[in-house]
Amino acid sequence: MAINTKTQRHKSRLYVPLWVRILLLAALNLTILAIVSVIFLRLQLRPELESFLMAEARERIGSVTQLVVADLQSTDISHWTEVLGRYSREYGVTFLLYRNTGEQLAGPATQLPPEVDVRLPRGGPPPPPRGEFGPPPGPGPGFFAPPGPPFLAVSKSEPQYWIGVRMPFIEGPNHESLRSVLMLVSPTFFTNPFFFEMRPWIMTGAVVIVISVLCWLPLVRNLTHSIADMQGATAHIAEGHFEVELKARRNDELGSLGTSISRMAARLKTLTEGRKRFLGDAAHELRSPIARMLLAAEILERDAQPSARKYIGDLKDDLNMMSQLTDELLQFARAESALKSPELLPVNVLEAVQTAARREAADGADIRIDVDPAIVVRGNMEYLVRSLGNVLRNAVRYAGDQGPIQISAHRKNQQVQIIVADSGPGIPEDALDKIFTPFYRLDDARDRRTGGTGLGLAIVRTCIEACGGTVECRNRRPSGLEVIIRLPAA
Repeated sequence: MAINTKTQRHKSRLYVPLWVRILLLAALNLTILAIVSVIFLRLQLRPELESFLMAEARERIGSVTQLVVADLQSTDISHWTEVLGRYSREYGVTFLLYRNTGEQLAGPATQLPPEVDVRLPRGGPPPPPRGEFGPPPGPGPGFFAPPGPPFLAVSKSEPQYWIGVRMPFIEGPNHESLRSVLMLVSPTFFTNPFFFEMRPWIMTGAVVIVISVLCWLPLVRNLTHSIADMQGATAHIAEGHFEVELKARRNDELGSLGTSISRMAARLKTLTEGRKRFLGDAAHELRSPIARMLLAAEILERDAQPSARKYIGDLKDDLNMMSQLTDELLQFARAESALKSPELLPVNVLEAVQTAARREAADGADIRIDVDPAIVVRGNMEYLVRSLGNVLRNAVRYAGDQGPIQISAHRKNQQVQIIVADSGPGIPEDALDKIFTPFYRLDDARDRRTGGTGLGLAIVRTCIEACGGTVECRNRRPSGLEVIIRLPAA
């Protein structure tokens, strides 16, 4: 029961193809490498990581700063907050202006966080001589001192991201030179397009993924195709078909494994054919001596003293068992040797069932048949009758006195199911797949009289598979056993 439970759990697992697993592993590998790279850069660059990431925004920040400087220079200081508010609405960030000593000059009143205050550029170039404020001569806007490079400060409080730019000297309310810093403040960084452009990074990631897939896909495809070929070959071998040959297309371990599978299949084919020949020849050669011994035993029994007839009767029983064994061996060998060349014709299921039931009926056995006379399968009458006979013989032997034996048949799509059900004790769940194995018996302690030869159901499977069908069995609830034969409908 534990074995069957383990098998059911294994079958219930989600099937994921090998190539999908390999590609998922490659994707996981890339993700881990990306995370490790980000952590490494973070540790190495520390607060400058975001500055590194916003490298493409530096030029845009510088251009906007020059526009802000031009507007502030041409606007009265009392209206600077309005000017910064207009830029805030246009670019989606908050523009604030501070002295380089930390006092706020314009913009919504905002306390400068300590993490930002320590980053303020306290120094700067000397102020221009009085009277030299304003644009230089020549076309276009500009000032004597360009804006400084932007720097990023990350605050622990909201808003978190502060981008500062050292402003050129502008004229204050008392015509003094103001050393100031323009702050661009945002609660987000990576999702704000003014600071960080996601598109280049997304395109770079997509290119990396495409290149990785193009590098991995041929290898994965080649591996999975080779494994699929070997899987198909081993499945054929497991079903008893040894005509398998894997082409040696690889010069690695998988190629060696494929060659080994082909050699194993050839070796198994040789051994199996030798076993079939031996079983057939041995059974054929034993039939005549056993028949002669049975005849001699009959003669001895007729002329023997009454005290010796008991021993002669035991001898006859043993000879009959040997005769039955040789007959089953011969049937099994013939059925296996004819796997490729049975004559498949339309067979009426009801006729085959009735024939088998007449042969295997025993005193006290209640065999009930419920088969539509119109059901016809494509198969071999001799093989089907022999298979049904062996199944009925087991049912009568082990469950004939425990209830009726029911034989039914119905058509399902392009197949016909023939079910032989009894009310016996059934068999252990872990033996359901083994009872069709040659010479397998549920209890090794049983002798030939109580446990049979172990060939009856093996002959059933061989004959049914020779007709292009399948056979399986399952336990009934609360008790009993069902043997299900499936054959193609005619």
